Amino acid sequence: MHPSQGSSPSPDAFLSARLRANRRWLWLAWSSGLGAALATVTVAGAIAWLVHQTLIEPSAIVPWFWLGVALFAVVVRYSLQALGDWAGLQLARKVRREIRDDLLGAAVAAGPLWVAAQGHSGTWATRYQDQVEAVGGYFSRYLPALGLAFLVPLALLIVAFMLDWVAGLLLLLSAPLIPIFMALIGMGSQQIHEAQQERQHRLAGHFLDRIRALDLLRRSRALEAARKDVASAAQEYRRLSMRVLRVAFLSSAVMEFFSAVAIGLVAIYVGFALLGFLQFGPAEEISLFKGLFVLLIAPEYFQPLRRFAQSYHDRAGALAAANALAPVLHGHSAQSAPAGTLRPEPQPHLLRLTEVSLHYRPEDTPALDQISLTIAPGERVAVVGPSGSGKSTLLAVCAGFLTPDTGSVQRSQSARHFAWIGQSSHLFHGTLRDNLLLGTEPGTADETLIEALETAGLPITDPMLPEGLDTRIGEMARGLSGGQAQRVALARALLSGSRLWLLDEPTSALDRDTAEDLLQRLLKHVRSHGITLMIATHQEAVWTRMQRIIDLDAGRLRTTVHV
Repeated sequence: MHPSQGSSPSPDAFLSARLRANRRWLWLAWSSGLGAALATVTVAGAIAWLVHQTLIEPSAIVPWFWLGVALFAVVVRYSLQALGDWAGLQLARKVRREIRDDLLGAAVAAGPLWVAAQGHSGTWATRYQDQVEAVGGYFSRYLPALGLAFLVPLALLIVAFMLDWVAGLLLLLSAPLIPIFMALIGMGSQQIHEAQQERQHRLAGHFLDRIRALDLLRRSRALEAARKDVASAAQEYRRLSMRVLRVAFLSSAVMEFFSAVAIGLVAIYVGFALLGFLQFGPAEEISLFKGLFVLLIAPEYFQPLRRFAQSYHDRAGALAAANALAPVLHGHSAQSAPAGTLRPEPQPHLLRLTEVSLHYRPEDTPALDQISLTIAPGERVAVVGPSGSGKSTLLAVCAGFLTPDTGSVQRSQSARHFAWIGQSSHLFHGTLRDNLLLGTEPGTADETLIEALETAGLPITDPMLPEGLDTRIGEMARGLSGGQAQRVALARALLSGSRLWLLDEPTSALDRDTAEDLLQRLLKHVRSHGITLMIATHQEAVWTRMQRIIDLDAGRLRTTVHV
């Protein structure tokens, strides 16, 4: 199954699935939080009893004992709170590591073509760093706060009802107002987070594009326009970030307002009851101990709800991030048991495709449709057809860059390693030596590298290589012409020792003389070393030199001609 096929899980389902293997950390966080709440009850009870005895029965008081109890409970409370926070951080750390590992696994399993189709490299960097970090807050703060927002108030409510059922009732009736208003605030918060993260993706790609084109912008005298463009994009991102902060502040303000109102009502009730102004229910029998005890636990009753409100925007950010991450990682899980298989071929054939079909998206027409093909060792094959016929896709399937939806790709052991040359070869920022060593062993002698360059038609004495193998190559092969970059790619293929070469229109962007010279050198090496060559092309000068021509049309194998 292709990574893009099939419905991805919802953000909630995605986050829940990440929790299953690490649930013990969440249980530890909840247990620690509940234990801290019970320690708080002990502190409140000790202080209330100490005050009551001091004012009502001073002769019977044992202050140091109750102070010791309160101090011990305070130490236990903060120790358990620290343990709960640590458990939440451990949970988030493990989930973030798993997601990042799966992102890398998805990229490796699906191949570079699928990775490129999923977005700009800036988008991938943002997805790997910022979106995974946004998911972490959901596990480190929101989930622990969610459980404790039920457990702790319930425990304190039981204590309040045991002391005074009217005070307990006031606390109980005030609690539902908070989640109602939190839900109203949260309805739009996820959309705001999604807009912010989408803008962040675009800004990362926007900035990276300007950095890559900096030399061109300088020569075009467009630096000031580019600066204003980046500043405008950054200002828009700042505006969206402020909207996210406004939502976070609003949720906290709502929580603080309703908790203050509820605590005030409890305080008024206790005060009037102690003064004798209330003559119903337990108000007639309330003592200073009970009234002070209830007042001390009332703020703690709302503390978990306050933390929940403060962490609520973490959920919105995590859902927005999961909405973007789920399709990528769902594709990775689909890759683990694809319908189309890729396995070693025990027969003497180098490559064999059997009824291979592939869709880039389920709703699109197939990029490849029931392709069956066998490539023999040492064969030179041209893949031809109009643009969009599936030439590049067929090469990508043969390379393993794409996994077919149905059918199988079988390969011999000698086809497990291959050389790939595209229309514009990617050279990395670094020295010429660094780029050549990508195709061979790290300890390869400089003489071997120079020989490969000369075989490819780029002698080390070329004026474009003033420092020889130490010549610096910039981003996007800056410092070399298109033809020279292709020759470096050819030299890298020569050094690889691969028995299978896959070429995707390697001469289409070159002038006629350069293309002809490069093609002659390539074919000379292929023939002399018995290398299997598959080349996608639309140039007659290329396909007429091949042994077999495979003609594709709309993803279907139209004809196969042996020359």
